[in-house]
Amino acid sequence: MKIAFVAPPVADKQDITPPVALGYIAAVQEQQRHIVRIYDLALGDDTLTQNALAQLRIFRPHLTLVATEESKVSNALKQALLETDNHVIWLGVELRHVLPDHTMMQAIWYLNHRSDTDNKQKIIVDSLVQLIDSIDALPFPARHLLPLEQYSLHTPSGDLQTTLVIGQRKTVDEIVFRQPSLIVAEMQSIVREYGIHHFAFSKEPITHNAVWLDDLLQQLTKSKLGIGWEACISYKAPNTTQLRAMKAAGCEVLCCTFTAGDVLPSQCERDALLLFVKEAHACGIDVRARITLDAPYAAIPALVDLSATFGLDTVHFTVSQEHTTNGQPTTEEKLSVEAVAEMARLRYQSSRNRQFFIDRFGPQFGPMIWRFGRAGLLGRTWHRYATGSEDGAFVF
Repeated sequence: MKIAFVAPPVADKQDITPPVALGYIAAVQEQQRHIVRIYDLALGDDTLTQNALAQLRIFRPHLTLVATEESKVSNALKQALLETDNHVIWLGVELRHVLPDHTMMQAIWYLNHRSDTDNKQKIIVDSLVQLIDSIDALPFPARHLLPLEQYSLHTPSGDLQTTLVIGQRKTVDEIVFRQPSLIVAEMQSIVREYGIHHFAFSKEPITHNAVWLDDLLQQLTKSKLGIGWEACISYKAPNTTQLRAMKAAGCEVLCCTFTAGDVLPSQCERDALLLFVKEAHACGIDVRARITLDAPYAAIPALVDLSATFGLDTVHFTVSQEHTTNGQPTTEEKLSVEAVAEMARLRYQSSRNRQFFIDRFGPQFGPMIWRFGRAGLLGRTWHRYATGSEDGAFVF
């Protein structure tokens, strides 16, 4: 049987990663001798999306699995998928970053117990049950079905990265991690088959289980693969000894995720974040941050300016959509959210350059020199550097 997996477009174009979770399901299908293809519609623009759909029609699958809810895709895309003239299953959840969880298990149970469930649906059900049954029983994902070089995943030095699933979140407080030996084995396989030496671990914070983390770091250090990796972490958890062990095991970047309104207004939280960034930099590890900007919008400029004072190497802003209509943002609300996120990015770039002069020349002279440069009194080369744009326009 020919089976097609479709990953839908995503709203945040700056956060597109390979749908490795679909790769695990595809690997199970290939082991059962099915012919499988993965089509990621998040890559590129509308033209490339149409090309991907055209390739899907040429493939002529007997079964198409779409990793999202039917209500979350446009009518045009829905119609295009239905025109492929095959059986389409809407999985109900997006499997780009994570493996199926207990919510998925409930959906599978419902699908498997419906009276109208046919053999094609049961093929998918059986595969998902295998994935949920034991995370350590996972086959290596079918990465050969994914155009890894087309994703904007790179290290700070510009080397290509690929994503790697290290665990599965069962509940809000429970995370089940894969055995470190299996993670290292998958890394070895990727290095040997694809020549990729840099990895971005999935979004489970590695500091959630200290015993598991120590085991993983020891095995990575002993493997001597010459690899680098990036992982998510809680900025309150690691100490200097752990950070040094991470660096010795190949850690290049640590990423912390938080909501601006929960962290930045608190002096205690700011001190903890600042200490973490300083200690990580002292160990030679870069720090990324994913910051959610929550309402009210009037406070966002101050929060962005404050986030520029921590010395973070990269910051990715998202805007909370909790106050949208019925949880589903309208077109106008989507445009507003995207506009605020873009303005936050531009303001952060400006504030970060201002902070550079404060760190260099002190709180009295730094802002003065920065403002002179913004006014064009120190030359156009400096002007472009300080603002990150040709005209140096202020935002907000």
